[in-house]
Formats: sequence, C-alpha cells, structure tokens
Amino acid sequence: MKLMKDIFRVASSNIINFGSSFLVGFVLPLYLSVSEYGYYKEYTLYLSFVYLFNLGYNDGITIKYGGKNSESINKRIFRNEHTFIMLFQLVILTIMLLVSLYLRNAQFVMVSVVSFFICMTTFHQNFLQATGDFKFYANTNIIKTVVNVITIILGILFFDSHSYVTFVVMNILTNIVVFIFVEYRYYKHYGFGFELGLGENIANFKVGIFVLIANMSLTFVGNVGSWIVNLGFSIEDFAVYSFSNSLLNIILLIVNSVGLIFFNIIAKKEDPTKLKFTKRLLLLLGVMGGEIFFAFKLIIEIFLPQYTGSLSILSITFISVPYIMISKILIANLYKARKNERKYFRDMLLLAISSVIIVGITYILTSNMLMIAFSTHVVYVLWYLYSTGKEFVYLKTTKKESCLLISHLVLFYIMGNELPILYGAIGYLFYIVMIIFFFRKDFFSVLSYMKS
Repeated sequence: MKLMKDIFRVASSNIINFGSSFLVGFVLPLYLSVSEYGYYKEYTLYLSFVYLFNLGYNDGITIKYGGKNSESINKRIFRNEHTFIMLFQLVILTIMLLVSLYLRNAQFVMVSVVSFFICMTTFHQNFLQATGDFKFYANTNIIKTVVNVITIILGILFFDSHSYVTFVVMNILTNIVVFIFVEYRYYKHYGFGFELGLGENIANFKVGIFVLIANMSLTFVGNVGSWIVNLGFSIEDFAVYSFSNSLLNIILLIVNSVGLIFFNIIAKKEDPTKLKFTKRLLLLLGVMGGEIFFAFKLIIEIFLPQYTGSLSILSITFISVPYIMISKILIANLYKARKNERKYFRDMLLLAISSVIIVGITYILTSNMLMIAFSTHVVYVLWYLYSTGKEFVYLKTTKKESCLLISHLVLFYIMGNELPILYGAIGYLFYIVMIIFFFRKDFFSVLSYMKS
C-alpha cells in the first residue's frame, strides 16, 4: 500500500509538473522565434551535464542511505556532509565563473550560477529518495513547478520579452527558490550545527564518482543526438530536433517518478519474480503511451506548423519509450542497489562510447536528423538486449514480449507517419485493445495487487 501511495505522490507531483513542461514544450516555441528557442534549448542541453559538478558526492549519498530510515541516521554525520557539499559547491562555482568570464561567454556564466543551486538541491533530493521520504520529495517538485510556471508567465505577459535570456533568468530564479525551500527543511530537521570532516566525505566521492559517470552516461545516450545536431547543424535545425526531445521529456516525467521510488524498494530486496512482472508491465505501459503521440501531432500541426519537421523524429523517439522505461526504472536501479559501482560504471561507460560511435557514424554517412534519431533508438535497443539478456538474465525477453516490441515498432511508425492523424489514432487505439486482450492476465494481476 505504501508503494502505491509513494508512486501516487511522486507521479502526481510530476503530473502537476506537466504544466511547466507544457509551457516550455509548446508555449515557448510558439512565443519565441525558432532561433531563440534553439538558444534556450542549447542552455538546457548544457544543464543536463550540470550534475557532473558534484563529482559523484550526491550519488554517494544515495548509495550510503539507500533503504534506510531518515530517523535512524546520525545527525552529526549528515550535518557534516551538508556543510562539506555546500563549501565544495561554492569552490566549484567560483572556478566555473572565473573560466566563464575569461571566455566571455554569457551562457556559460548563467550555467555556472544555476549549477550551484541545482547541485545543492540534488543533494537533498538524493537523500529523500534514498530514505523513502517521497512526500517531501513530491512537495519539492510541486514548488518547483508552481514557481517555474509563474516566472514563465511573468516573462511572457509582463516583460514581453522575445529573448531566450529572459527565460534563462527565470529558470535560475526558480532553482534559487527551490534551493531555499529544501534548505529550510534541512535546518528545521537537523539544526544549524557546523560539522566538517574529510574522512567520511572522501568515502562518498569514492563510491559516488562511479555511479555519477554511469548515470550521466545513460543521460548522455539520450542527448548524444542533440549534441551532434547542435554541433553539425544550424541553430534552427537544432531547435526542431530539441523540440521533439522536449515533448518526449513530458512523458518521461512519470517514468522518472516511478524510477525514484523503485530504487528505495530494490535497495531493500531484489525479488526476481516481482521484477519480471514489473518489467512486462513497463513494456506494456510504454507501448500504450504511444497514443499520446497523436495528441502532440495534432497540436503541432494546428498551432506550431514551423515544427512539423520534428514529427517524424518524435515518432522515432516514442518508439524508444518502452526501452527507456526499462533502463531508467529497472536496470539503473538494479545496478545501484547491488552496490557494484565499478561494474555499473564500466557498463554504462561502454554504452556511452558505443552511442557516440553509432550515432557519430550515422551522422557522417547520412547527415540526416531522422537517421540520427533512429540510431539513438538502436543504442537503446542494444542496451536493453544486453542488460536483460546477459547482466540480469531473469529479465530475459520472452517470445511474447519480442512479438510485442516488433509489432510496436512497425505499427506505430506506419500509423504515426503514413496515416492521417485521426486514422492513425484510431488504428493505434485498436492495437492497444488487442494488446490488453493478449496480456489480460498481466492487467488482471495489476488490478488484484492494487485492490489488496
């Protein structure tokens, strides 16, 4: 019952977060020119690697406290960890600002400033995730969403600015407010005592650096196409490519919320039977989520015709959703829960290198954004086959699941690209009904579990 409550709390907060994602995903492209939106997405692309600047400390916190109760931890040690990471991030901020000013790059300056607040907020969120305090975690997401929506509306209505810089500043203000919110909660629970020691903190780096690079490798796989398009195409082309990724991220909000909760569950006990069932359920949900694509397609064709070039790219990224869900919710958490950081590091680094090679070769041979998106999908499939077929063999794909994934690939692409919106949506809905029929036992099991 607690699992369902936790999933509901975090998923609900992320559904509320849909509001800000909708504004960024649909309203900003409508309000800003294609090039200005491209520069804004370039800023967010840089932000996807801001988490590197804690050098693994925050990930070490996740591993250290995973599955533990926040009431049972040593408050003196945790105050020490909080003080240390605060001072460490201030040093990193100073270095980044000096480098950015030397390069005279305004965008780097803005990324440097926001990185401090993001890394500190992540420290608190990783602790909340590890100890299972999803109520406050969800509240943090809600606060961030509300502030983000308010600042974007201010930027549009009151400042009447059509410059991406305005919305970058609003993003920075949002992260400052969230930082104050989590810091207030920390001082309320753990006091203002100043503790500082090196020994225990160095241990967090040693454990966390491998998890950090592994986690960022998985993020990099999703962004490698964006980096290549950003470097090899015009800013307008990059805006179109990034627009499709923004819409996919709206769906992945729910995926990430479930993934956060599952680490706390898996860290306590790895149950192969339940995980096999969870894997199949995730595959089914990922396939069924494809119906949302047709709603996005309708909105784009009516309100954002300048981004219709992103629809074929978006259809490819939606095909990847089932594989992304398995990777983020099950595979990544299984690696971390087993506390085999070096193995996780090696495998994810190999995945990142493979993605660069595959996507890079595709770019060299084709110089086509659609093929770049498809090559990213191939990387996700290869990682899925390796992780479920070799690393966690009890999750090996069955013949029934293989038929599901192959039929999804073919039918979704045809209905999403070759048919008018209405016919495609109806046809895919009929396909979903067929899936529910063939996998009815799994859906009945879910309903029985929720009732109990």
